[in-house]
Amino acid sequence: MSRAKFAADDKKHRKLEEFANLNVYTIDIVVKEYYHSIIKAIGEEKTMVLPIILFVLATVPAVVLFIMTRKLDKKEKESKKLLVKIVLMEIPFLIATVIAEGVLQALMTAVSGEDMSNLVYIALFCFLVVGPAEEIFKFLGAKIPTWKSPEFNCKFDGIVYCTTSALTFALVENLGYVFTSGSLGTAIMRALCCFPGHFMYGVLMGVFYTRARVCANNGDKKGKNKNFFLAILIPALIHGLYDTICFSMSPLATELDSAGGFYETAVVLQLILLLGAFVVVIVGTYICLFVVIIKQSKNDKYIAPRYPLPQQPAVVQQAPAQLAAPQTNPNGTNNF
Repeated sequence: MSRAKFAADDKKHRKLEEFANLNVYTIDIVVKEYYHSIIKAIGEEKTMVLPIILFVLATVPAVVLFIMTRKLDKKEKESKKLLVKIVLMEIPFLIATVIAEGVLQALMTAVSGEDMSNLVYIALFCFLVVGPAEEIFKFLGAKIPTWKSPEFNCKFDGIVYCTTSALTFALVENLGYVFTSGSLGTAIMRALCCFPGHFMYGVLMGVFYTRARVCANNGDKKGKNKNFFLAILIPALIHGLYDTICFSMSPLATELDSAGGFYETAVVLQLILLLGAFVVVIVGTYICLFVVIIKQSKNDKYIAPRYPLPQQPAVVQQAPAQLAAPQTNPNGTNNF
């Protein structure tokens, strides 16, 4: 290529780059002006509107999923008092979860010398700490108030209890994440991904929790313990997989900034695979969620006597008849 042609191509490239930068800058200005015009039309400042939007995104999905579960519980509705007990029980367990995860993460870092920038460390942390810790405490939040309750008498009840515990956990956790970051993108992503994830873990937990109740009713202690274990294990494994995919994207994106050549291509491929896996997990979550919960709702049946228990009519025991007093004749003598 001649020097003149090279200079012409370079000049043309620079003009295109300047034009692109100008367009990006122009779009940015237009978006900002449009946003501020909306805020002005509403009559509120950005600092007032954004927290409201974040709060709505952080809470409404939990309310919607809770109402949906109540609607699908067609055989016999659970009392509000029992559901409130689950919510109140789960809050201290959430605090315990945060403490346990912090302590175990510090221990892992001290032993391995690695942190969340290492992909193997991330996988171990998610599968051995985050998944089990959160699902164990959600399980306890559902079990303690309900296991011996006479209201636990239908197959679908276990799903109601475990999803109530899971949504309580997700709601409080989500409020923390959203308001700590102050990001609208974080709020939207967590509303679309995290709430359905926690809800699905609760549905699967509830299925095995009900099976444990059936085994206990039949005197099958081995079956009860097996289903207790599966009620924690299955959600913990899926939870660990989801968190591993999410947490792995950040260090890979950091590596991509400093990568070059073949290594850069390898990192891009890893990110593409992770994004693909993320999409598969999210789509699978939605499909599994609705298939399982609708099937369980249709197949709901009693596994114990109805609540409240029907009252038996009181049996009135008559006192034994008293011996009649001896009758006397007018002349004063007894008939005997």
